[in-house]
Amino acid sequence: MQIADDVRRQITDGVLRSSDKLPTEAELMADYGVSRIVVRQAVEVLRNEGLVVSQRGSGSFVREQQPRRRRVVGNRYRHRATSSPFATAARVAGQRPEWEYQSRRTTASQSVGERLGIAAGDPVMRTSYRFFADEMPVMLSTSYEPLAITEGTPIESPETGPTTGVVGRMDLIGVRITHVVEDVQARSPRPYEQEALQVPAGVPVMAVERTYYADELAVETADIVVSADRYTFSYAVPVGLQPDPDATA
Repeated sequence: MQIADDVRRQITDGVLRSSDKLPTEAELMADYGVSRIVVRQAVEVLRNEGLVVSQRGSGSFVREQQPRRRRVVGNRYRHRATSSPFATAARVAGQRPEWEYQSRRTTASQSVGERLGIAAGDPVMRTSYRFFADEMPVMLSTSYEPLAITEGTPIESPETGPTTGVVGRMDLIGVRITHVVEDVQARSPRPYEQEALQVPAGVPVMAVERTYYADELAVETADIVVSADRYTFSYAVPVGLQPDPDATA
């Protein structure tokens, strides 16, 4: 762990940069006075953290780090969106956005029903997305919308109506979204997520449960996954000017 800590610090401090070769096993053995197996265990720790890659016959190298994109969440809806928030954010960052999707009618599971405030088995529109920025896969999303709200309207299918983006679409049918709730957690990627997003070994993902509300009515909920080495979630949260009447000392 001491060897892994020292090498990790050199990487995070910029002493070792992307594509730099790590010291050889023999050099690390001599520097730390340890056996070859200890050195290999230290490198394995760094490999599992996604910091280094090993090439047979060539040694170990600092893995090329993807530039992090800031994903501003807390104040992104202060202006009502009229298109896809992902597309807008990508273009602002100077990237070319693309996505693939598949929509189908299905029924709500128990957990989806609880998030939408409907019964398990109620009809929903399920849409699965994979988003790309400059042809690199950057985000997965699976959304669910109650068909009790959208069925028979121009926005029943999320990607084939007159506009995209949940806020703008719901505005078209007179459902005004008032707030969004996001729960974020870090976890290990599932095999299909690791493959679809090309997540390096040892790198976690950020999993987001996002639900859009029109007052107390949940109009869409989504499961979003991004690789933790590519995005930073940045929250700008407004603070009210008036004291909370329900607060206690």
